[in-house]
Amino acid sequence: DMFLRDMLCFMISFAMLHTSGAGLPYVTSPLWGTSGELWDGYASVDSYLYDWSTSGYKYGEERLPNEPVTDVFSPGDPGALSGTLDVTAALQEAVDNTPPGGVLRIPAGIYNITKPIVIEQPIVIRGDGPEKTILAPAHSLHVAHGEIGPCVAQSKACGTQPSKGYGFCGGFIELKSWTVASQTSWKASTITAPQMAGDNTLTLKEASALNVGDSIRIVLTDNDNHTLIRHLLGQEPAAYHTDVYINTFVAKITQKTGNNVTLNRKLPFDVRLEWNPWVDEAKYKVMNVGLEYFAIRHEAAAAYPGHHKEFGYNGIDLAKCMYCWVRGVHIHNADVGILMTNSVLSTITDVKFTSDRQPDCQGHHGHHAIDISASGSMLIQNIEFTKTAFVHGITVMSLSHLNVITGVYAEGCIFTGDHHGNAPFMNLWDNISASSVDRFFEYGGNNDVFPSSGRSETAWNVYANNGKHGEVVRFLGVLPKQQNPSRPWVPWGNLAVIPFQPSTPVAVPKGYRYYLHVFADDLPSTGHLREGQNQGLIMKTPAPLDTLSPTSLWAAQLLKRSGEFAPPFLDSNTWALSCCCTSCPSCQCCKADRARIASQNSTGCETPWQKVSNEEQPLSNATAAEVHAYLYQKYGLPPNYTATAIEDMNYTARRTLAARINETEVITTADEVY
Repeated sequence: DMFLRDMLCFMISFAMLHTSGAGLPYVTSPLWGTSGELWDGYASVDSYLYDWSTSGYKYGEERLPNEPVTDVFSPGDPGALSGTLDVTAALQEAVDNTPPGGVLRIPAGIYNITKPIVIEQPIVIRGDGPEKTILAPAHSLHVAHGEIGPCVAQSKACGTQPSKGYGFCGGFIELKSWTVASQTSWKASTITAPQMAGDNTLTLKEASALNVGDSIRIVLTDNDNHTLIRHLLGQEPAAYHTDVYINTFVAKITQKTGNNVTLNRKLPFDVRLEWNPWVDEAKYKVMNVGLEYFAIRHEAAAAYPGHHKEFGYNGIDLAKCMYCWVRGVHIHNADVGILMTNSVLSTITDVKFTSDRQPDCQGHHGHHAIDISASGSMLIQNIEFTKTAFVHGITVMSLSHLNVITGVYAEGCIFTGDHHGNAPFMNLWDNISASSVDRFFEYGGNNDVFPSSGRSETAWNVYANNGKHGEVVRFLGVLPKQQNPSRPWVPWGNLAVIPFQPSTPVAVPKGYRYYLHVFADDLPSTGHLREGQNQGLIMKTPAPLDTLSPTSLWAAQLLKRSGEFAPPFLDSNTWALSCCCTSCPSCQCCKADRARIASQNSTGCETPWQKVSNEEQPLSNATAAEVHAYLYQKYGLPPNYTATAIEDMNYTARRTLAARINETEVITTADEVY
């Protein structure tokens, strides 16, 4: 009885499984419905689902740019293309000489670099594909800089070797940027009236310098009573720190009447006058930086030394950036893959992590794969780990919020959604699969930054796969661990796990206010639900290929908001490198090379969608309207899955749909596709 009483706030969703031939073959969530008809649109701070469709590059309203090449890196000596010569100085000069807004192409080759390449202006660095354009650092950052780095930390795991100071900072491509927003800026203004979470208006002291279309940053600073950090955590922190503030919520002005402005997105938190609220135009020193279609490859000279013992075999550091992106990049044998901290409204997509070095004593191949600490409204999409386990898979920390992590596939390894403390909140973990998700809620960070997460984190379709993304073995069935029994913080207040599939009884103490969408077939016969206090419904466990509909909540929200198609699929990466610029002039990445390709008398070049197997022809030859009708009949896709949306699907998304319709994976590698 005492055990059952502890379940008072264990919220179980009503849901119903549609049988085959009678509507959708999936379970839907009462928080969303079939196509968002049950969603409250984030009505208040107590709502579970925010509108994450406004995260990513330029609020998810524009595709990533694909501008023509303006400059081409030409190191001269043929030895520079084979990795035998150091090209650091020449490549840095090419980067420095690329004009703002320009695109620097690095042709196919293996390029030996011995120091970080530094970016100080808005440019795009574009390779010919990660299998062709390979940046090969000759050594670690510790050797490159010749000194201990600025990020020193200690860990007893795997020995007592001291930290080299590069375990969570620095990269072989680095951005030098900083925030330029200031309370003394001519566009800055204090906020003069309080607002509640879920509102989308602000009253300013002076708004004459701001215009419709401007993006503004809201800055809040905690007071002596620490009410801001308590609001974002939903509880008391382990320790109170000075100078707690949040400045990474950015929104666009859609309407202005006098000093009142309307925003394109809802406030995720209260705006109280006690937090000295003010706004300024959202700007960084360097914006619109893109890194795409190349690899950073470290040679496996030694095993990963272990947590906080890294030498700095790092990848990319794009800290303090807005409207930036990393696309189609392959990172091999990294201590740290991609850092995009203190950034906003940027995208990391189609990135692959691999390793062939020996793991440490705990089975890890690196420290952080992707770290977006202190960042807001980032989109991390289509990320693949191939037999490569990091201590921290993807990290949120220090008030990271409204970030979307979607389409993650970990093949033959675990994946952790690392909440590193200091109140990350309202992030969406969406359409994620790994060989095991039992350690999904593992966390890092020091004791003084606990609890490791703030309020309203959401896990949607997180599951263990059978070796292929989309094939469910078991959904997430564990909850965050209690971090200090002597001072029982609520681990991750307002947490939503949809679906939740526990294998053993799970006790959720009073006051947690979790939302857990449970497959009732999996509840033990003794039960751990209390009728009248918790709501449940008998529901069959889904078939192996089923996921909760929609597969990706983020994609469904984007589709509902704008009609843009956002592919929620990931069974192979989609980088444009695979188009093979020497044989496919219709591919996007080849626009600047069309004249060169034509001079090579290329013949028979089909677009990727044309080059498909016979099994896919019924879908590939159909018109967009016929595709829509067929998918609606076969899968019950909602009516707002318009013909235009189908037309806009990228190749991998359409191929995946075709393969699922035929219940087989027809094409499995880039070589077979192209």
